[in-house]
Formats: sequence, structure tokens, C-alpha cells
Amino acid sequence: MKGLLEFLYKHSHWLVFFLLEGISLFLLFSFNDYQGSVWLSSANTVSGSALEVGQRVTGYFGLTTENRRLAEQNAQLEEQVFGLRQMLDSMALDRLTTLTEGQWPFDVIPANVVENSTNKPDNYITINKGTLDGITPDMGVISSEGVVGVTYRCSPHYTLLLPILNSKSNISCKVLPGESFGYLEWPGGDARLAKLCDVPRYAVVSVGDTVVTSGHSAFFPEGLIVGIVSAIDPSADNLSNAIDVQLGTPFARLKHVFVIRNAGAEERETLTRMLTEKD
Repeated sequence: MKGLLEFLYKHSHWLVFFLLEGISLFLLFSFNDYQGSVWLSSANTVSGSALEVGQRVTGYFGLTTENRRLAEQNAQLEEQVFGLRQMLDSMALDRLTTLTEGQWPFDVIPANVVENSTNKPDNYITINKGTLDGITPDMGVISSEGVVGVTYRCSPHYTLLLPILNSKSNISCKVLPGESFGYLEWPGGDARLAKLCDVPRYAVVSVGDTVVTSGHSAFFPEGLIVGIVSAIDPSADNLSNAIDVQLGTPFARLKHVFVIRNAGAEERETLTRMLTEKD
């Protein structure tokens, strides 16, 4: 106690100064409108800044809870996306069954894309189904939005696809409503465009017409969507047209496919082989 009294006595002039200064400021801001408004404005600014800093600090320590909430929300959204994807796949299967009804016996094997490329001259796609799932080479492959390609090489658990975006791809197609036939090839470059070649010059084809599979091969049933006519160019020999086709399948974001297993393919191949051997 004695030490406190000595400290107060020693610094009494400073204490009196601060006391008088405080009284002066109080009188100044209390009885003068302009100085009072300046004080209130400054005080609000300071208190607002202090509250903002406090909120930032509180928000930082609450990030764990917020991250947990966002993770749970993302999980719910993933479940909804998965459900919608299953619905789209089911609708695609129903449409495929309707389009190919009565053409030949077949069944469909769903698969997921595990590797894909779109920027090479010869692109390939790998799916997570193989021979153990009943897949063999030379089966047609489609997505819910259009034709993808054919199976090329198979292992027990994986299959390599030869997609439309490959220089070796050659798919027989026709243009609706005119029933004009040609074969589809990919010239490289844009993964959204392909060429329908050898369409006769006299064929009636218009921009916006639908390009579908012709059914002339064992790979695909007739009538599966390939794309839409986007441009028409005469070929170099002036005997046919080369038609630009905007592909229906979005290869850059392809995730799910269906492999078409045609029960009549072997019989057709046997007949073709018999004809070749006879010749």
C-alpha cells in the first residue's frame, strides 16, 4: 500500500493532467454539436472495425464446422447426381430397346470410362468391363447421347475402344429423313465434328438433318443417333458430298457407355465367311 501511495505521489502531476484532459474532452464533445458528431462518427468507425476483426477471428475458428457442413452437402449432391445419372442411363436403354425392336436379339452391358483422350490423331478409350463380363472385340459402343465407337482389344477386366475420334474408325450411317447413306470418319482436330463421306451428290441433304446408324454392319442396330448435319461440301471428284456432322456424344466429358452385344453377329460373320471362301 505504501508503494502505491508513493507511486501516485510521484506521478501525481501526470494523473492530474490526464484527469483534466478527460474532463475537457467530455465537456467539448457533450456541449458542442459538431465535435460531438465527429466523436460519434469516429467511435462508430473504430467499433465497426473492431467488430469486423472479431468476426474474422470467429469465422476462422469456425472453419472446421463449416468445412464439415460443406462436405456433407457435397455428399448429398453426389448422391443426387448419381441418381440422375442412373435415370438417364435407364432412359437411354429404353430408347435403345425401342429403336431396335425386332431387328435382332441383343443385350447391353453398361460400363464406366477409366481413360480417354480426344486430342490425338488416333484416340482410344478404356472402359472397366472385359471378357469376364461378356465383351469381345467388334461390339458397338454407345452413350446416352450418341454412338461412341467399337470394342477393339479386350482383357478380363478392361476393354480398349476404337472411338469415332480415331483415323481407323469407319461407321456406316445414313441421313434422315432422306435415307442417304455414307460412312463416318474423323479427319482429326475438333472432337465435336466428323465427316460423313461418299454421300451421292443427288442425295437430298440439309443442314440440321439427323445422322443415324444404317444397320448395314453387325456393330450397331439401325437408327442410333450419331449427330446432326452442320455443313455440306462437294468432294474433289464432284461425284459425292462430304458432310460435316456435329457429333452427339460429348467425348471430352464421356463417363458412361453401353456395349451392344449382338447375338446375331456370329451368324452374319459365318455367312460372310462362307461367301468369301466360295469365291
